Amino acid sequence: MSAFRYIALLLVVTYTNLIQAQSQAPGYFTDFSTIPASNNTFSFGQHYAVLNLDLIVGLVAPLANTTEGAAFIDSTVKWQNAVHAQKPPPLSIYTRIYSLNSRHVEVAGGFAKVFGFQPGTIDDPNTQLYPPFVPIPDYDVDLKKIRYYAGTANELELILSSQKIDTVVLSGIRTSGVILSTTYRLFDLNYNVYVITNNSIETPPTGPLVDKAIKTGVIPKLPANVITVEQALAALERSGPAIY
Repeated sequence: MSAFRYIALLLVVTYTNLIQAQSQAPGYFTDFSTIPASNNTFSFGQHYAVLNLDLIVGLVAPLANTTEGAAFIDSTVKWQNAVHAQKPPPLSIYTRIYSLNSRHVEVAGGFAKVFGFQPGTIDDPNTQLYPPFVPIPDYDVDLKKIRYYAGTANELELILSSQKIDTVVLSGIRTSGVILSTTYRLFDLNYNVYVITNNSIETPPTGPLVDKAIKTGVIPKLPANVITVEQALAALERSGPAIY
């Protein structure tokens, strides 16, 4: 084999291995924002809510030992701690995926395979919030869901309208599921939508490609906002006091 053919073959094998590795890695693209870094004046106002979507053991735990998953968890915890430190804290809403009973009466069609695991009931360990994510007892809101959209068959929209919320800030897993679906729906309902890119992750396969495409292309085209966690933390300090 000539040196040229050997190098060409080596490049093909390397590229193939790289593509296969990427297809099995979580998607976690964080180097993007629709708001220029020089904009240090935007805020979430006073009527905003923080949505922490599907951060349950069954979805987060499989990614926790990856570099991307660990960074996602750290960033999301940092954000939630900052939110809870506000005086007063804004409305924070957590969603959890679980079935009404062990027969999964509300799960049908393609959704029987969507989550990568069979959703348990309210007390199942897989349906609990991943341990670092801790709501404020009797203050933050915990909602059940069983579809992509965060407000499916629960009181999300009623709560947002009752509290006169006009802006929502999204974190969660996964980007192509609950994040994208909820962004579309709440954008349609005239909310100002911010997605924190460091706090949104895509599960394998093809995670990196899907995550980047949604964050840099699909969401901005709506147009809704994609911001970094650093921008979100700075905007949080310029916001409020929250009305809740």
